[in-house]
Amino acid sequence: MNRRDLLLKEMGITQWQLHRPEALKGAVNIVVDESIHLVIIAEQSLNTKDPFVQDILRSAEIKPQNCLFINFQQAPHLLVQHPVNYWLLTQEQEKLEQIQTLFTLKNSLWQCADLESLKQDSQAKRVLWKQIQTALI
Repeated sequence: MNRRDLLLKEMGITQWQLHRPEALKGAVNIVVDESIHLVIIAEQSLNTKDPFVQDILRSAEIKPQNCLFINFQQAPHLLVQHPVNYWLLTQEQEKLEQIQTLFTLKNSLWQCADLESLKQDSQAKRVLWKQIQTALI
């Protein structure tokens, strides 16, 4: 025992050691409920009231309450016990490759640029609609 530990012991102060110190840094597991059918991972937070997002959810027959909206920093902490669909909104190939290795239980994976770029690009919209259509067959 060092001097500090002896002094604390003499003062009757109990020392504690954290078993999960990463929890204090925000690294908490995110348990995905059985009701979640779509996990949306985006660079910026999405507005569920956005008409474009609502159209996509409606076309996939998924209600907003059955979606989980997270960012790329939270994705490694997902605990998924059932197959879900994933929608990744980013243009960075490195992030896409890194995130895809985390998905063990997936129904389908939809990829596209960020939402604002997607809204402006009709070709990207077609690609996304085909991904959704293929996933729902």
